[in-house]
Amino acid sequence: MVDRSNASAFAVVKEVTSGTFVAPSNTADLLQIADIKVQIDGITVDINEYTGSIHKVGSVVLGKSLTVSGKLYLRGPGTSTPPVADAWIPGRILQAGGLAETVTSTAIPAAPEAVSAGTTTGFTLGAGATGTLDLYKAMMIKLATGLGGTGNKLYTMIRSYAASKAATIAETASGAITGNYQLPKQLSYRTSTSSTIPTLSTSNWMGNYRVDGVGMAISALKFVMPTTGRNASEPPYFEFTLTGDVYQDADETCPIVTAGLAIPPYRDGKLWVGNTQMGGTSFDVDFNATVAYPPNPNNASGNETALLTGTQRKVSLNLNQYSKATKDFIALADAQSYNAVMALWGSATGNMFGFLVSDARFNYRSPDNSAEYVTSTGEMFVDDANRTVSLCIPFF
Repeated sequence: MVDRSNASAFAVVKEVTSGTFVAPSNTADLLQIADIKVQIDGITVDINEYTGSIHKVGSVVLGKSLTVSGKLYLRGPGTSTPPVADAWIPGRILQAGGLAETVTSTAIPAAPEAVSAGTTTGFTLGAGATGTLDLYKAMMIKLATGLGGTGNKLYTMIRSYAASKAATIAETASGAITGNYQLPKQLSYRTSTSSTIPTLSTSNWMGNYRVDGVGMAISALKFVMPTTGRNASEPPYFEFTLTGDVYQDADETCPIVTAGLAIPPYRDGKLWVGNTQMGGTSFDVDFNATVAYPPNPNNASGNETALLTGTQRKVSLNLNQYSKATKDFIALADAQSYNAVMALWGSATGNMFGFLVSDARFNYRSPDNSAEYVTSTGEMFVDDANRTVSLCIPFF
């Protein structure tokens, strides 16, 4: 009998010891995933052996590797309480991409308290906050007043945080910020300077055939936040590629994946570029990951476990065209100063998202009149690694 493509599934767990397989559960570790692709690649080499004729010998097959790629639409775990460490399954892939998971299980402070020394882009937190440099950088915060609006409009993200408890944000208020603040319970994933990056074990069902991967490392990671309007109907997502080794394969019936929450579209939220509110088609961040395979003849594969050796984060912004008086992009590119980009969308507890690039330099942007209205396209470059790119989910 022919297997149906829709009978495909993917499960993933973090490895305790890199390169040692941990069997994913076919229930608890399943992900609701799109565009899943599995490729078993032969490792081959051409050899120059003479045959006495014009016909050469074929390539020698030396081994195999496994590549798994897919797209995960950004839907949260829901509920009013963050899950425990490693429990949100998409977060395991983000950790493999060099983003550290932080579970903030209680609000900070427990009850909202007043800010002080407010400006249009910052303020100082009160006694209930801890004065540690960068502690709350790239996390989400709720302000009772100052940002205008209600619901998700009260939330923003902290661009920088000093030991003095002074915080800056990635947007600009209409006046000096006053009133109460609180960092909600949240699940955050922030780029880390740590060199300890986990590898993953995966199970991949294609119909009634399962391939297990071991020592799987991120070789590509990209966040895409398209505006969900009349002309664009896709919700935000991140796409990834994992590369490692085949552990085993088997005939096994594809498990049933439990449907998750509704996916919140990117609209009725926020987009701030260089502390200026703007409209546009999309906001993307590509990690441009690099993976390596250190040689080791003691191992069956001839290599150590796949190793994420670096990323080079690049921001792409497709914006509506704005006047030079609103934002002088050429001057910003000339100056090579650091600017923030923040997106925020959704409104339900455990299913609302904030995404921040706290510091990036503008490349030169170009106008584009190929559509019915003029847009501008261009990139930004990220230098710093310390909590510079962040994805947060608040719970309330």
